[in-house]
Amino acid sequence: MTSFLYGLALVALLTAPAAWAVKFAKRQRGAAVLLTSFLLVFGMDTTIIPPPGPQVELVQKQAGDDEPKG
Repeated sequence: MTSFLYGLALVALLTAPAAWAVKFAKRQRGAAVLLTSFLLVFGMDTTIIPPPGPQVELVQKQAGDDEPKG
């Protein structure tokens, strides 16, 4: 429940800057493209780790490893 409230607060805080960014992008297309390009170029080195699979898959994989092969 607390993570939901934190997320809701984050959305509420970022609503005004997001609205400003949309207005800025409509007026200054070149600057918005340049800023987006910088974000893409410098954000490319960020590693995104996928979340682990569900617990059921881990149990099934472990059960499959225990079976003798033959």
